[in-house]
Amino acid sequence: MSDDPAGLRDDNPYAPPRGALLALPDAPPMPGWSSAQLRVLGWLALATVLGTLVIMLLSFAGLTRVRGVALYASWLGLLLVLLGNYLLLRLKSFAEARFAARGLSWPVWLSVALGLLLEVAALLFEAGPLASWQAWLYAAGLIGYGGLLVWLGVRLLAVPEAFKALYGAGWLVIAGGLMLASLVLAAQAVLPLLGVYVALAQVFFTGAAELRERD
Repeated sequence: MSDDPAGLRDDNPYAPPRGALLALPDAPPMPGWSSAQLRVLGWLALATVLGTLVIMLLSFAGLTRVRGVALYASWLGLLLVLLGNYLLLRLKSFAEARFAARGLSWPVWLSVALGLLLEVAALLFEAGPLASWQAWLYAAGLIGYGGLLVWLGVRLLAVPEAFKALYGAGWLVIAGGLMLASLVLAAQAVLPLLGVYVALAQVFFTGAAELRERD
């Protein structure tokens, strides 16, 4: 009789595995990324949602017509646009590192550039009534921006084997882009676009949990 108990032999098919209980064969190494960094990005995404809700509440209450509050809301809106663009760029980098995503560069960079131009134009136009050519130019910019968001959403849906939250963000980006491009529903586009940042927060938090379990 062997002195080695059956439960401890390497060839015992019923023995528990001796390696790590949690294996992540599909998760490639991601140098330059850390769990803490992704958690910060997740909280920044939620902060974007909170800031946007504050602006919406100020607008619904009619406080944005007050001079001081209007200035505060304008600068907060610009800050949120910059933060949202930063999160979009970080999402692109994360998706490329984690899922080997392709085809995100053009829609992301063009969306960032046009989104900034539209925000700056909106701030300038607040100084007085729009001329007809300015209104048409701004409307054309919104249609183009909506089209870029649809393109971006399609590319997010094409990311292979991604988190469900990333696919959810893709569908919400498409919905928001279509609403912006329609012009009629442009004001309501903020709702699905708010959902995008909630989905992004989930993407970053999921990635953070994955890296933490791997460490």
